[in-house]
Order: sequence, then structure tokens, then C-alpha cells
Amino acid sequence: MLIQDHKKEEKMEKKTWWYYLHTNGDLIGKHPVVVEADPEYFDSPFVKKTWHIILDDRGDAWRLVLEALVLGARIDRVKELADKWKLTKEDAMEMIFRLDPDDDLKKGFSIFCEKILKIDEDKFWDEVFERSGDPK
Repeated sequence: MLIQDHKKEEKMEKKTWWYYLHTNGDLIGKHPVVVEADPEYFDSPFVKKTWHIILDDRGDAWRLVLEALVLGARIDRVKELADKWKLTKEDAMEMIFRLDPDDDLKKGFSIFCEKILKIDEDKFWDEVFERSGDPK
């Protein structure tokens, strides 16, 4: 087997999915076969952003959810995905240390706390700083 064929096979083994944020706030998932069949699938004025994620990659899940929140995705849809992917408060704290979030992702975490987890944002960040051992 050629090295190139082996790499292609490895990539195919990972389950991926496409999501896009519609201008109306809908966060819509699409099977890769649909997107790969039409290279211009997302070429539309109604598509705000696209994500191609590996389904078992927690970082991909968090990045999608946080970026989508910042861009105005519908809260109920984001909550649905967060529940499906088991994106919890404890998981959020772990991902903060792994992702090293920029300002937009931090804003996404803040929205996630308030709208999805229904917890006080300041208490969340206090706990994050406490766990990290860093002063504010």
C-alpha cells in the first residue's frame, strides 16, 4: 500500500461531520458525503461560518459550540449539541486549559456558562483561576 493511500485510509476511519451557522441562527449539521459531492455547498450569503469536525474530538466540539455562540447561534440548538456531546461545567474547565482560548473563545465560554449551564459567569471564572493556581 502506498503511504498516500494509507494516510487517506486513516483519515477516512475518523468519523467527521460538517456544521454550518445559518444567518438566521440555525446550526445545521451535514453528512460529509453531501458536502463532498458539491464543492460549492456552503457558497451562500446565508452561511455565516462552517466547521468540519472529527466527532470524537472534544476540542472540535468545544470550538464549534463556543464560536457558534459568539456568532449568534440559537441557544436551544447549541444546548442540544452540548447535551449530546456531554459538554459540562467540569469539561469546560478542562478544555480551557487545553485550548488556551483567545478572547472570542473566552466570550463563548461566558455565554455558555450563562445560557447553557445557567451558572454565574464570575463564579465560573473564579473557579477556573482557582484550579489553575494563577492569580487573577
